[in-house]
Amino acid sequence: MPRPKITAEQRKDWRNLPLEHWNVRTVHAMVIDLNAEKFGVDTYIPLRGWAFEQGVIKRALTDYGPAALRETIERAFAEYRPSPEYPQLTAGFLIAYMLPRIMPQVLAEMKRKEQAEARPANGGMSTEELAGWL
Repeated sequence: MPRPKITAEQRKDWRNLPLEHWNVRTVHAMVIDLNAEKFGVDTYIPLRGWAFEQGVIKRALTDYGPAALRETIERAFAEYRPSPEYPQLTAGFLIAYMLPRIMPQVLAEMKRKEQAEARPANGGMSTEELAGWL
């Protein structure tokens, strides 16, 4: 059964689009929307041009996946403080300069959560953990 085609407008709806369908357009829409909502930026100006930003977004999506990238973007916007010189947080700056610091925290938390969900409900050690301990 063929997968339903997702339109360009649906790709921009980052709040409702399932993570498995995210692409560069979705991430750009998220960054642009968050700049408008949090910092009142009407006109988004990409760092070093659209092609640069599309490239770094594509690489980040490929390397880390949409869930980790979305969480990283949300954390970056929570901590970023705009100034008159830098009134917006661009995707290029976020990925080039903030992602290397934030992403390891996000990945570690995702791994801990995954491991906690994989543990037996009784709180005991899994077979793999027990074999490693012995």
